[in-house]
This record gives sequence, structure tokens and C-alpha cells, in this order.
Amino acid sequence: MNELARSYRQWILSQELEGLRIEKVDDEHLRIHGDAAEGCANFYDMGEATVVELRLEARPSGEALFFLHFELEDLVRAQNLFAEMRLAYEKTLHTDVRHVLLCCSCGITTTFFANKLNDTARDLGVGYDFCAMPLEEAKRNGSNFVAVLLAPQVGHLRASVVAALPDTLVIELPASIFGAYDANAALHLVISAVTGERTAAASDLRMARDFDKSKRVLAVSYVHREDESTLSYSVLDRGERTISGMLVRPVFDPLVLDDLAATLHVKGYPPEEFDAVGIGVPGVVDEGVVHTGLGRGYERVELAKTLEERWGVPVFVDNNATAAAAGCYVSQRDWDDVAFHAQTIGVSACDEGLVIGGLPRAGFGGFAGNLRHLARDFSLSMELEDAAWRYDGTLELLACYLAATICVVAPQAIFVWCDLVPDMDELRDELRKRIPSDMVPTLVAVSDYDGLVLMGELSLCLQRLSNAKRD
Repeated sequence: MNELARSYRQWILSQELEGLRIEKVDDEHLRIHGDAAEGCANFYDMGEATVVELRLEARPSGEALFFLHFELEDLVRAQNLFAEMRLAYEKTLHTDVRHVLLCCSCGITTTFFANKLNDTARDLGVGYDFCAMPLEEAKRNGSNFVAVLLAPQVGHLRASVVAALPDTLVIELPASIFGAYDANAALHLVISAVTGERTAAASDLRMARDFDKSKRVLAVSYVHREDESTLSYSVLDRGERTISGMLVRPVFDPLVLDDLAATLHVKGYPPEEFDAVGIGVPGVVDEGVVHTGLGRGYERVELAKTLEERWGVPVFVDNNATAAAAGCYVSQRDWDDVAFHAQTIGVSACDEGLVIGGLPRAGFGGFAGNLRHLARDFSLSMELEDAAWRYDGTLELLACYLAATICVVAPQAIFVWCDLVPDMDELRDELRKRIPSDMVPTLVAVSDYDGLVLMGELSLCLQRLSNAKRD
């Protein structure tokens, strides 16, 4: 064993892995073991080179957590590879697993499906664990699970399960899914149901707990689509969502808000009586100034200042993707680092917003998330302009954009608004062609862009009012 190998071996022996011990077996073999995992660091003398094997498997399942052979040439690089093994182990160790109960009349027919669901959840990297149980036993023990999934043959007994488990989510599994043992479809059904149940509670909790419920705020959202722009609005009056609606505009014009003001007057909510107004708009937004058509004249509109002078109330303006990211953040309680990505049919450019550590990040000059400027350098199988109109092309485009975000920011989850590519499994597979599989975060398909922008703007308004009060 050469000096470099001896130095690396000694360095490994000095490392700590949570709940594991690293021990010397002999000069060429180190054992890594504990209750959660078993592995090794082995050194193989190949003449002029030393090959190192790093291996770690979960206990008791034997699932491979990390396995790598590499030629030892540089100590720093070798240390980084060991650090990657540590990261893979710790990521598994601290995964927040949700346990779901799958049941039928006797539990036999669901056992195979539960195993298939677990395999699928593991392959997709989502923290769900399934087990099978007879219905009557489930009524007694189901309160310990995040959800109870009923096979079709006992779906008609859902009311009795709900009565026995009033605080547990009970889901009926469609016969078309169970009969085909479609684990992908069943898993996404469960994830959607669990997320939906958690969304309302989390949103109400964050907005009611953290902010002053005596406030009245207005949220406005401009979202551009293929041939029109929609202006949606929502009012939060003392903690309750009261009125909402939508106006349609052929093009984006941030100063055409007179119709909205008139509509609000008629409904008893004149803009000047709000404590604050939050507006999500396309373009780059920097301290209330909107830059539209970036790269095509860089038109500058002082939207916040203009509306504050007109209405006499604080006006906060954000890029709509940033606001949507804030909406994604407050609508769940699993992740503090999230990204929102919007991809319009026929448009190769994109909009992206970030919330990191629970705070929206617009970046220097409001430029964060403007990934469109990278698109010309993407390696696609077709022309960029053609890709935006085709499913396969948009799938590639999305994967390139999201890979860039993951490599720089590494969010815990990315929410994707793209009518052309609703299947997150396909997108996940495409991403795995570009980045390591275990680095692909949770992907969530969303359909209500306007709703997320409005939710985000309401929350941002309340947060800013609260901050201003403290200051």
C-alpha cells in the first residue's frame, strides 16, 4: 500500500458516520457497521494504481445505499467521494417516511400490492411505506398511519372506517388501478390525497398563526398564456378569503387596473381601504419596478409607486413565479426549500421562482429564476423553437431547466406548471439522464398557476405588514 492509500485509509478511520462504527479489519479492509447500515472501504493494489471500493447497504433490507470503485489518484477527490457516501447514508437515515395502510377483507390480496407500492416508492425516491392489514384490524390500528387505502372489494365499507378512524385520511382505491396492480397510479393517488389534506391545514396554520388576522389585503395575479393574459384577484378580509374573480386581457399591461378597481368598488372593497395590495406580474421585478420584455427594449414600469400614489396604500410587487413559489411554500409543511417552474405551451422561455429557508429569493436586481437565458446553450434533440410545441421536446426542455436549478440551488421539491407535460414520472426519468438519480428532488405537478400566485401574494402581504409593524 502506497503512502497516498495509507493517508486515505487513516483519514477514513478518523471519520464519523451517525450510528455507525468504522473499524480496521486488516491493512486493505475497513469495516463500516451499525444497526442502520453495513459496508466497507477496501483497498486493492493493482500494481501502479490503487483501486478503492466504497460500499454501504441498509440494514436489515440489504438495499444498496452507495457502491463505488475508483482509482485513488487525489486525496481531496477521494475524501469528497467518501463525503458523498456519507450524504447518501444520512439522506436515507433522516427521510420523513409516511406510513400508509392498505387493507381488504382479509389482507391477503393486498400484501402483494403493498410490496409493489413499496418498490415503486423506493424507485421514485418518495418517503412512503405501505403495509397490508385486514379491514377489522385496520379499524383498530389505523390511527397510527397517515392514510388508510381501501381495496375496491371493501370500498363500500368506507363509512365504517371513517367512523372508527375520524382523524385518519381514508382513500378508496379504484378497481381500474387495483385490478391492474398499477402501483404508479396508486402511489400518486395517495400522494395527491395526503398532500391535499395537508395543504388546507398547513395554509390556514401559517397564515393564521404567524400574521395579524385583523388585516384586509388584496392579491392580484397576471399570468400570461398562449394568446391572452388573465388578471385574477382575491381578497383576504380578517383571516377569511371573501371575494375572488378574474379579468382577461389580450396582452400584459401592468397599468390597466382601472377595471379591477371599479369591480372592487361595486363589491364593497375599494382599493384604498385595503391594508396592503400584492401583485404578481411577468418580467423582472426589482423593488417594485417591473422590467417587461427583458432583452427586447427593457421597458421599465414603476408599478408599486404608481399604484401607491393612486390608491394610498402599500403596494408590493413580485414576479409571478416568485409569488407562486411562496404559494407552494405556504400550501404545505414538508419543505422549506422549494422551487416553482412554469412552462407555457409554445414558449421556450420559462418562469421560475424560489423560496429558500422559508424566504422568497428574487436575487440581485430581481434576476433570480431567469433561466431562459440558458436555453440557447441546451443540448436538445431538436430546434429550441420546435421543442416548445412538442411533448418530447418540452420534456427535454423542462429537464434541462430543472437540472440547472437543482445543481445550483438543490431545492427539496420543485412544483411544475406545464400543461403539455403533466407526468412527473416521465420528467423524473428525463432528469436522471442529466443528474444523479438520488439528487432528483420531489416533483409536484400543479394545475392552478393563478391560485398559487394569489396564495403567495396574500401571504407575502401579511408577512411584510408584520415585518413593518415590528420595525
